[in-house]
Amino acid sequence: MELKELIEHHTLKVVFCGHCECGERKYDLITDQNLAYPPIHESSIREVKPELLEVSK
Repeated sequence: MELKELIEHHTLKVVFCGHCECGERKYDLITDQNLAYPPIHESSIREVKPELLEVSK
């Protein structure tokens, strides 16, 4: 499964987990199968499904 598909169809929420060394915020993905995925950049989430970030604030 690609990251885009995971974010679009299977991610229920995101959890802030810190900042990357580049300075961007990173989030863990929590999926509909109650699995957690390693942190990804905020820009990746914002590009595919920005409403996930509105809930996490």
